[in-house]
Amino acid sequence: MITDAKDDEAYAFDDDFEERADHVEEEVIRDGTATSDHFDDVVRDLVGRGLVLLVGPRGCGKTHLMRYAWLGAIGDATKPFCVYTTLNRYLSLEPLSTSRRDVNALFHSWILARILEAAAEAFHRISGESFDLAGSLDLEFADMKKLLTTLERNFELDAQDESLHRALSIDAVQNILRDMAARAGRKRIVLLLDDAALTLSPAFLTEFLDLLRVIKATDISPKCSVYPGTTVYGSRFHADHEGRFVSAWVSAYGANYRAMMQTIAERRYPEGLQGISADANALLQYAAFGVPRAYLTLLRSVRGDKTLTQSALTRAVRAHHDNRISEFRSLGDKVVELRTLVRAGETFFDKAVEGLRDWNDKNADGSTKQAIIGIQDDELNPLSERMLDLLTEAGLLYPTTDVSHGKGRRYRRFEPHLASLIAERAFSASNRGNSASQVVEFIERPAHKHPLRRSPKTILGRDGFAGLKLDLPACQNCQTPRENERQRFCHNCGNRLVEELTYNRIMSLDIAGVPSLSTFQKSTLRSSSLKTVGDLRALRDPGTELRKLPRIGPSYSNKILDRIEAYVDEMIS
Repeated sequence: MITDAKDDEAYAFDDDFEERADHVEEEVIRDGTATSDHFDDVVRDLVGRGLVLLVGPRGCGKTHLMRYAWLGAIGDATKPFCVYTTLNRYLSLEPLSTSRRDVNALFHSWILARILEAAAEAFHRISGESFDLAGSLDLEFADMKKLLTTLERNFELDAQDESLHRALSIDAVQNILRDMAARAGRKRIVLLLDDAALTLSPAFLTEFLDLLRVIKATDISPKCSVYPGTTVYGSRFHADHEGRFVSAWVSAYGANYRAMMQTIAERRYPEGLQGISADANALLQYAAFGVPRAYLTLLRSVRGDKTLTQSALTRAVRAHHDNRISEFRSLGDKVVELRTLVRAGETFFDKAVEGLRDWNDKNADGSTKQAIIGIQDDELNPLSERMLDLLTEAGLLYPTTDVSHGKGRRYRRFEPHLASLIAERAFSASNRGNSASQVVEFIERPAHKHPLRRSPKTILGRDGFAGLKLDLPACQNCQTPRENERQRFCHNCGNRLVEELTYNRIMSLDIAGVPSLSTFQKSTLRSSSLKTVGDLRALRDPGTELRKLPRIGPSYSNKILDRIEAYVDEMIS
């Protein structure tokens, strides 16, 4: 008899709490959201007119804000017809470029099908009726979900899929959206397009931005969540002209920051606050550095520790720091051209943290703190700007307002991640002790008047920012680096150079290496024929295959699939 396995780590699957906003139940989003002035301003921007690019690092609340705005608009007849969909599986279409010459057209159809599927759901929620998408597209039958699955799984399109693909156009979708809005009693339309950065496929990103410019209209307002560093807009899309940037990220030094974080925990994860001291809780709030998901994760990491010693707190904060650095490094793993920028960025960040720690140790007079690094604006170039943007994307640097400092000099100012500063004892003032109360007191001191000013050569060595470059993928045969982007054959072995698909690189990851799987699942998967993430995603019925493994039943197989899919979505978004 096949039953769901029980092992020491199975509790991870029995915990119903979910940190990621795209997996949170709607009632939690609707009723358990902690609002603030900043939050309310962003929501107004999301349901207002015009194109908005919602920018911020992972976990800062972009998805939560979009879902909250969507749910609020669904139930309010005075709001626009709001459509919410996520584009986080865009990279799944990349392999089609090797088998279909019309991959860009298929990508367009995928975007439009995503929008129409979500619009049909919104229409049903508002009106209680179903919308005839097939009739509106002059088709006898239209299965959007099937087309989306076919494209995302790289299956062959059948005749119905091909007909639907050909019928999808921007004009047709605009007309359908207007028809839905009119029938629903709404005057205009808002498209909330989550995970729209498409950072791992520059070709798709260019196509998406072109589509965005065309679908936008006086009565249709797209809103897209993007990243600060890896979202590249190209030459045809002028972001500042087409729309405006709105930040979803809040500063950890803001006046109402701790109150906001406290409310988030009370509404989303009250059990995490049980037994934790006020100072320890404050330390974790600051270590989250303005990212609600990080705060909830930190609370979970210390939950159940009855004594919660300072060493346990320090371990939790350092682990969070290590995870942030690992996420930053992963940008170089996923996008080959960014590897040098990522390596230099990590050095820059480490030196910034070290410099702030040394300043605080030498100038600890009990009245101010130093937590801001300043780089003279005229010392920056496009590559160093990109490096700093990548650090911002990973949530390691929070950009603050630029300041002037005599003789026309302007400094770019950045706040390094508080978890890193805490882990490196930047707020301990050379004390052997490092209690939560001491650290919190130091963090809450007024900031020093001027930032810690550093030159590129001080941080990165003699060459400074001059050594930065974009990397080219190596030869697949001998791993020799390319000499230039126009090179077609390896100058070492003579083999033809082929561009490696980012999607294929992610699909080749070891399936037993998914972090959220338990020891039991990892060992079970290692003994199976499923070796990579791609092996599982290639199956038409992966649940059945998993249930063939020892001690894996229906419930457990679904949970394993959910964890692996969440991991892949995180990697390709």
